[in-house]
Amino acid sequence: MADIRSIDMHDNRIDITLTINRTEYKLLKHNMSDILILPCGKDSMIHFLTTGKLGNSNRIMLPKKLLAKYKISTLEKKVPSNIFKVDEDAYLLIKIKKSGLGVPTFKEE
Repeated sequence: MADIRSIDMHDNRIDITLTINRTEYKLLKHNMSDILILPCGKDSMIHFLTTGKLGNSNRIMLPKKLLAKYKISTLEKKVPSNIFKVDEDAYLLIKIKKSGLGVPTFKEE
């Protein structure tokens, strides 16, 4: 995840210096504008949504082909989310998978 290293405020302009890893840099694909910065920690993702692969109106539906493309085989039942409004636009941020690094998980076969 990106970290803010410094913030400088000049009149109506705010300059932010970020530190990101190589994976995040690749996600940018050399875009230098229209980049959205959102917090995604526990304190920011305060709403929980139910995931699913088949239709119920109260679920966040995710296409199986899209999950397969990103090699996501299972979904958490309840996932953290939040809606962020920027000007007149609204963005829904959902964490659909947690990193399991360092935490062993055991499942029955």
